[in-house]
Amino acid sequence: MKALKSILFAAAGLLGTFAAAGPAEAASQQRDCLVDSVAVIADRMHIKCVPIQGTAYTGQIPYYAMNLREGPAKIEGIIMLAIESKRRGKAMKIHFDMADYQSVAGCEGHNCRALTGAILE
Repeated sequence: MKALKSILFAAAGLLGTFAAAGPAEAASQQRDCLVDSVAVIADRMHIKCVPIQGTAYTGQIPYYAMNLREGPAKIEGIIMLAIESKRRGKAMKIHFDMADYQSVAGCEGHNCRALTGAILE
């Protein structure tokens, strides 16, 4: 368990550097995500979040996806955080680009956005 915590803290620290916003991420937002499922399909991974009652758009946009070409460290770190979030039944914070659904193959405008980072506290 101690080793898992160390890995999760290391992954969270690593992800913090990936979540830094730059000019290209002007539309970046964050939300709490109680993880429903995590998947790797074709050339993307995605997290499906449980809708948050009373919070705008969370019912309409449950999927947050990332291209696998983002790199193994980032992808594996986010997947580990999502699995641990689901295991604990604790929401994680996800960072996403509200304006971007086209950069990730299979991510549809009506229910998916590009995932840019994640934090589990």
